[in-house]
Amino acid sequence: MYKKDYWFILILIAGGCFLGVSCKKDNSNPNQGISYGITGIEPMTAEDGDTIRIYGIGFRADIGGNEVNINNAVAKVVAASSDELSVVVPAGAKTGTVAVKTANQTNSFSQPFNIIISISGDQDSSRTLTPEKLYLLKGDVRMKKGTVLTIQPGTVILADKISMAGLTISDGASIQANGAADKPIVFTSGRIIGDRNPGDWKGITLDAGAGSSEDILKYVRIEFAGFHLPYEAGAALRLSRSTGVGKIAYVQTSYSGGDGFRCDGGTGVTNYLQYLVAFGCAGNDFDISGDARVVAQFITGLKDPKYADQFGADGLLVQSSRPATISNLTLMGPNGLARAANLGSPSYYLNQNPDDVLNNYAGRGVHVGGYSALTALAVNGTVQLFNSVIAARWLAGISIDGSPAWDAYENGGSVIRRTTVTYTLANFTNTYGHLEQPARGNCFNPENIDNPNSGFGVFDITQRQCAVFNTHNDTAALQLATPFVSVSQPNSIYDDLGLWNMALYKNIASPVMTPADGSSLLQGASYMDAELNDNFIDKSPSFRGAFGSADWTKSWSNYSPMQTSYN
Repeated sequence: MYKKDYWFILILIAGGCFLGVSCKKDNSNPNQGISYGITGIEPMTAEDGDTIRIYGIGFRADIGGNEVNINNAVAKVVAASSDELSVVVPAGAKTGTVAVKTANQTNSFSQPFNIIISISGDQDSSRTLTPEKLYLLKGDVRMKKGTVLTIQPGTVILADKISMAGLTISDGASIQANGAADKPIVFTSGRIIGDRNPGDWKGITLDAGAGSSEDILKYVRIEFAGFHLPYEAGAALRLSRSTGVGKIAYVQTSYSGGDGFRCDGGTGVTNYLQYLVAFGCAGNDFDISGDARVVAQFITGLKDPKYADQFGADGLLVQSSRPATISNLTLMGPNGLARAANLGSPSYYLNQNPDDVLNNYAGRGVHVGGYSALTALAVNGTVQLFNSVIAARWLAGISIDGSPAWDAYENGGSVIRRTTVTYTLANFTNTYGHLEQPARGNCFNPENIDNPNSGFGVFDITQRQCAVFNTHNDTAALQLATPFVSVSQPNSIYDDLGLWNMALYKNIASPVMTPADGSSLLQGASYMDAELNDNFIDKSPSFRGAFGSADWTKSWSNYSPMQTSYN
């Protein structure tokens, strides 16, 4: 269906002739030069009940002399002249063609007219959003207890930046956003192309509570969300309650100003997640905290070096008191050198990394534990990670951060097996000449063990492993790969994983997600571990990482939302 960018909504206020809107004096209009018919409509986007103006030639000057239809819905003419009609958009009108009939002549305008519906405040009744209309979230929109928000495939929902829109599904309410591979549901910024940025709106929250088996988010994109105040991390999709098996799947968050996905439920909350993409997020791709129990498979995070937050953009952060069980994860780091990004001069734009080398505060691929920003106390975390790959030079591939998390790891609480990690050691040679020398993280590192401010544990920097493996986590189970960045040629790319098309920054708008033929990642997976006994886990794939030979993001995902027209 044909929908316009939120730009056109401004016409309702300004009432002038703007780019993309057909006006009376628009000589480029394809209907110019006719003896009868419509030459322009102002505005081209409106809500039910709004009055629009139809410009043309050969109209009757009496109100009853012209019949106007908007996608076959009869519109009331309230003023008329030979070259202009004032028409009220009828209730129930749908996006489509505007036609005028005068006597025995009929003419349809060449450009579709768009119906937009604003949604704001508390919603006390259930409602259904359909693809033939365009929707605008304004301010904090909350579905109240007992309501259901149903969104049909192909529907586009814009979010207003000025009012910092956000959508919350209250405890006792539910969302059923059940898109399709060829008709995904899209939540995106209401700004025009060229004026969209991470954090334009707050995002979607499934509020804390018992959870609802009715909640569905499938084939859904959430773009430019994650707005947050200082010291209050935002997220494009926040899950604070339990979600059912297979109900959160095929979801992409893109260019969040905070985290991509956050699971922060309380006691008894479990989230089942699969086929998720976090793309270009300024914060963590995946954040698991609180008392949430998460079981996830086939998830991937791709950082954009231009937007990765220099103060802690992890791929996966686990600070939950219950184990996070994850299989088939792929994380592609933000480092500009590793991704062959020619970022040019340092940029100090908010949310942009001012250099193409990770600095001392940059993110880890997998970050377990850590310290609370509020209390400065160590936070525990346990991860059960299998059949995965962490690539493209993070500050550390896997960081076990703080004594509580390290003790849990050594005692088998955290288990990491059949996971491939690229060499991530930053050194003088491949960071020379840049603004700030990064701290030296490694593939697998203890962090803050000796002292909360000490950074990574002290090891010989020639060691590429930097971890003490025990019976729960043996050396052979953690595959250490050739580095992406050559020490002798710091701006070159090479690897033995077959992920170069996914890693190269020049491909960031259309990444090749599947490993190259012959990649070691196409085999070696196993699901024999007791931690993977959950029936939710698909135990048939032989590949490590989120992708084998098939790309499950095809047709419904979008890696260039900044340039996409949602018409």
